[in-house]
Amino acid sequence: MVKITLITSNPKEVDIVPETMTVREFLEKHNVNYGMASTSIDGVPLPAGGMDMSFMEHQIQDRAIVTTLPNKDNGAQAIVVGSSCVVKSTLTPDDIKRIKKFHPEALVMEDEGGEPVFAIDIDETMPGSINNNGACFGSATSSDGKATITVVLDPATENTEDLVYERLGRALMYLKDMEEQLAEVIPDLDTEEREIRSMIVRM
Repeated sequence: MVKITLITSNPKEVDIVPETMTVREFLEKHNVNYGMASTSIDGVPLPAGGMDMSFMEHQIQDRAIVTTLPNKDNGAQAIVVGSSCVVKSTLTPDDIKRIKKFHPEALVMEDEGGEPVFAIDIDETMPGSINNNGACFGSATSSDGKATITVVLDPATENTEDLVYERLGRALMYLKDMEEQLAEVIPDLDTEEREIRSMIVRM
């Protein structure tokens, strides 16, 4: 058994768990939304695949501090570059494709009457587009792998920030609200995938 101190945006928690428990299992046990967060053990960021490694595999023999905090860039961004605006998602193209495949309903925002007001989609054969009805991402990504849409602005416009506000403001707010909700869907997808794979038996 190992003593783990959990630090999140909520009050600190201390738990004693088996050293065979994975980091993912520990966070899910404590209802931590790690989908859009960064996790470290004793101040060291998790390596690739570290979520599914046990505390024993992380060389934890007695006690450790697990820290999971929201990423600073939580929320879509509109980055003005010259006469263009790059809309950067918090999701990767693979995130969107997984949600579209297994929980497509999560990509549609509805009003109180059940009518769709905004949707997120992906079509890697297209360059991508965004308006007040939805955002369709293409194959373009940022340097850190996040899905992006490039919107060409009028080069004669003096204040491009005002133009982005007028043209994309409502869409950006919808996108931000939806991505906050989708951050909770991704851990559920991970759990579902593990459960489904555990049901598959090779004969």
